[in-house]
Amino acid sequence: MFTLAVPTEGPRSREYVHKRRPDEVRCYYVVNPASPHAGWALREIIRPAFRALHADYGLTAAPLAYGELPPPRDDAVTYVIYGPTNPLTMAAPERQYLAALARGGARTNIISAYPLTAAGRDRPGYRRARTAVPRLCDELDINAIFPDELDLARGIRTNTWHDVYVNVIGETIRVKYRPVRSDDPADEARLAALRREHTADVAELARLHREFRLWQRKPYTDGSLMFVHDGQWLVSQTMTDKTLMTPDDFDLVTGYDERLDSVTYTGARLPSSDVPEFLVLADLLARGGRRPRLIAHFHHRRLTRDPRFRRLVSDTTIECGLFAAGHRFLAELRARDSDWFIIREHGVVWVGESTAHFADFAARVAG
Repeated sequence: MFTLAVPTEGPRSREYVHKRRPDEVRCYYVVNPASPHAGWALREIIRPAFRALHADYGLTAAPLAYGELPPPRDDAVTYVIYGPTNPLTMAAPERQYLAALARGGARTNIISAYPLTAAGRDRPGYRRARTAVPRLCDELDINAIFPDELDLARGIRTNTWHDVYVNVIGETIRVKYRPVRSDDPADEARLAALRREHTADVAELARLHREFRLWQRKPYTDGSLMFVHDGQWLVSQTMTDKTLMTPDDFDLVTGYDERLDSVTYTGARLPSSDVPEFLVLADLLARGGRRPRLIAHFHHRRLTRDPRFRRLVSDTTIECGLFAAGHRFLAELRARDSDWFIIREHGVVWVGESTAHFADFAARVAG
């Protein structure tokens, strides 16, 4: 039985006004004592991930014993990585512990370990993961980092240290770029004007996210949107609930510098973590004579692995949140001669001329 002192909350947008400092983030790891891969996961996944996170962002992680809950703390975001585990065979005590972590306010993520056949292939039962794991995550309010690594030496489908590295950033710091906020009155006025201009667009996009469930984990953690104007961009803010969003959930971006990893914006909260690749993609398309007015990134449980669209799936995973990803996005669109593609085991990127075009697209592929 796990008792909790702190109730869970939905998204707390006030936490995303600025890029977090290390002292505003608490990270913990829990090694599953029942897993035969426990020691290996600690050595090869958890420790390397946090060594890199400490070197790049100053983040560290402390161990928690199985069954232990982090002490309550209101002035920091709490992240927990747990595993390895097989989500398809998770017993009730394990589920109860993970749910307790989440209810206590910890952003709880799991490292998976699905056994392979002797030939190194997924077992037939793994097909259930496509529907069973999302249901489990919804039930417990946790996240299972998608395991794209086939470790033939250990005979498991699992995660890598880099999967955990990227996941921690997304769950805590949220953005990899360097934000530069502008309080210029002209930028404030331009932001207000663009918000008015796109009021109907935002309402329609929120409806589409609700109708077609264009998210995987949570509607406020998944996906992003950007309206393209000449030299300026209206971008959804980080941690925006796409099903309830209004124009006030959008920022004006007035410039960026790839060399400095910086994004200059006006707004109450940080722009989406996806904004670097969106900005680069929009500019690269414009140089080639194409000027999209809307770029959308969304998640969809069925669509991401739909066999109908295998030719649109990138050959490798793409780390998002980086300016370099915009160059990859352009290459993927050109290679497929398409206005959309699927980032391998992640989500969809679409470019187009209007919200109406996106509505037609969503109805066609996700309806």
